[in-house]
Amino acid sequence: MNPTLVRGSREVLPFGRQPERLQQTTSVSRTIFDVGMNNGDDSAHYLSKGFRVIAIEANPLLVQRARLRFQQEIRSGQMVIEPFGICDHPGTATFWINEERDVFSSFHRTRAHRGGTRCRSVEVECVTFGTLLKKYGVPYYLKLDVEGEEAHCLKSLQSFGLPKYISVEAESLAYLLLLWQLGYRQFKVVDQMRHNSQFPDFKNDNAFSRLAKRVCSYTDRFKNRAFRVQFPRGCSGPFGEDTTGSWQTVEEVAYNWLHLHFGHHHRGNLSVTSWYDFHAKATCASIETDRNRNVCREVNSLTSSTG
Repeated sequence: MNPTLVRGSREVLPFGRQPERLQQTTSVSRTIFDVGMNNGDDSAHYLSKGFRVIAIEANPLLVQRARLRFQQEIRSGQMVIEPFGICDHPGTATFWINEERDVFSSFHRTRAHRGGTRCRSVEVECVTFGTLLKKYGVPYYLKLDVEGEEAHCLKSLQSFGLPKYISVEAESLAYLLLLWQLGYRQFKVVDQMRHNSQFPDFKNDNAFSRLAKRVCSYTDRFKNRAFRVQFPRGCSGPFGEDTTGSWQTVEEVAYNWLHLHFGHHHRGNLSVTSWYDFHAKATCASIETDRNRNVCREVNSLTSSTG
C-alpha cells in the first residue's frame, strides 16, 4: 500500500510502507529563511536571537519599509532582503496586494481578495525557491507563509536536503503529508492565536473545557490587539524547541487537524475561531548527495500519485 493519498475533498492516511527518508544535509546553522517576510516582525524576532536572516517578500511597499527598518542589520550582513516572488518558474508575474490586510496578498487573486477586501495588482520579478537554496544553502529554520506557493517550496527541498526546523500554514493536509514524504517524523500543529497566551490549552471533549477555551481565546485576542506583546498579530511566532507542546507523530497531528477540518468540534484541542501552522523537526543524520537524488525520485513518484 502506498503512503498517503489525497483525493478530492477526502483525505486519508493509510500509512503502510514508509518511503526511505530524505535526511537532513549540512545546513547553514545560523541562517533562517523568512519566506513571506510581510512587515518584518518575524525577521526581527529571528535577528534578536542571533540568527542571520534571508527575508523574501514580493510586495514592493513592504520591501521598502523593511529596508528602512533593518538598514543597520542589512549593512552588517546580518540580514538580506530578496525582493522577489516565489514561483515554479522565473520571470514576472501579477501579484495582488491586499490594501486592507497585507498578509492576504498573493499571486492568486481570489486569495488576496478574500472577505471582499480591496486589492490591486502589480507586476513583480519571480524566482524559484531552488534558486535561493543554491545561493544561500539549506537554512536552520524555514518559515513558509507565501499564500499559495508553499507546495512549490516544499517540493524544492527534495534536491537540497532538509532544514532542521520548518513551519508552514496548516491550510491543507497536503502540506503535512509533503513534510512526511520529505522525511520529517516529528510534528506539531501550533495555534497562531496563542503565542502570547498564559492560559492552558483546553481540549474540546466536554462542555466546560470548550467554554473555557472560548473565553481564553477571546481574552487572548483582546490582549493581542490592545497591548504590546512579544509576538504581534500576524506573526508566525516561536519556532523549533520554543514552540509549545510536545512533538507528535504525523498520525497524531493529522487526526487532530482533521477533526477541525471536517467540523468535529467536540474532539481534539483545535479551535474553529483560530488558525494554525504545521511545524516539523528533522532528526536524521546527513547522507550523501547521490542517495538524496535516488530518494527524491521515489518521493516524486509518490507525490505525483496524489494528483
